[in-house]
Amino acid sequence: MRIRYYLATGLLVLLLASPSPSAAFEASGWKQQGPEFHAEQFFDLMVEGRVEDAFKTLMGKERTDTVIELKQELERECEKSGNPLGYEQIFKQRVGKSLIRLRYLLLFPKMPKTFDIYYYNPDGQGWNLRTFTYGRDIKSAFNQ
Repeated sequence: MRIRYYLATGLLVLLLASPSPSAAFEASGWKQQGPEFHAEQFFDLMVEGRVEDAFKTLMGKERTDTVIELKQELERECEKSGNPLGYEQIFKQRVGKSLIRLRYLLLFPKMPKTFDIYYYNPDGQGWNLRTFTYGRDIKSAFNQ
């Protein structure tokens, strides 16, 4: 956990040096660096309490009503119980070479939230975020 904190701090410094979160990812080529890099940038911003920037980083300009509602729910959670204390990757599953699912716990002070994030790379040219799910029930962390 301490190593993840130092890595997150290092990535955070890189992120703060860029003019905006989206510019940081265009320059860094996260699609080539991989899904874990992209997902963890999202979680690093969440830990800072920068929910709006976190969702811009994760989703880009793509916004649905469901995503907006989730963002607002997480903003309320941060206001109510404080920013997340950290995050942990708890599961990683590949299906062939082109599809990957990453499961993370976002560690709020009172209760963790689970996220499953799915990426697709059909032609080997770079990863694309396909979808993600969010869970309020911590029992879902034990489901594979």
